[in-house]
Amino acid sequence: MKTRKLKSLVKKARNELSWMVLEEQASGPLRIFSDSKTRTHTIFLPSAPLEGGPDPELHYLHELGHALLCEQVHPFFSNGFPIAGLDEKQIPAVTPALSAASDWFVGHWMMEFCHDVAIEELKKEYEATAEMMGKGETPSVDKFFVAVLIIAQSIKYLQISVECSGFLDAAVQAFLAVPPEKPSVRKIEDLINSLLSLGAPYRCRHMNDQGQDVMEFYRVAEK
Repeated sequence: MKTRKLKSLVKKARNELSWMVLEEQASGPLRIFSDSKTRTHTIFLPSAPLEGGPDPELHYLHELGHALLCEQVHPFFSNGFPIAGLDEKQIPAVTPALSAASDWFVGHWMMEFCHDVAIEELKKEYEATAEMMGKGETPSVDKFFVAVLIIAQSIKYLQISVECSGFLDAAVQAFLAVPPEKPSVRKIEDLINSLLSLGAPYRCRHMNDQGQDVMEFYRVAEK
């Protein structure tokens, strides 16, 4: 993908933001923190190029998708909304499901915003995922949810027939059961809970805390 085209898409998406945009230098990959209270987006720009990571412009575009959905739909689609009911040690149990669920909707935003670019990237991601799954390695929880997300997207957007069974099929169907078109709080909450039901002893529900929407997690009985 030509860098010039990607830079143009990044500029276009950034111009669609209506909240104030701040920039800070930071270590690690580029990320955007959206604060619905102050109606600001803080873009943490990497102080140096990262080697071996995703295409920086594609990653930037993806992050802008989160920021735009945060503004246009709800802060639950951002990368930094408030949660309750969990301590720091418990958060890793729900993080993979949270990330994959919001990425399902951001992926659809990219399909609408830059269809050809998104399709080309998805084809590459599917090939890499199929190769990884073909090796029979047991992925981490993070990598598993990313792989399942890509498989579900490939079925939906590339019309690829993927043979899945058991736990993998249940995870793929959890995504496909929630249409990413017209995102809403109800949809992302339903998807998160469907993904959590695959193995985590938590469920979520949105609540209002002093005028701010919060995603509250609560424990359920393990089967």
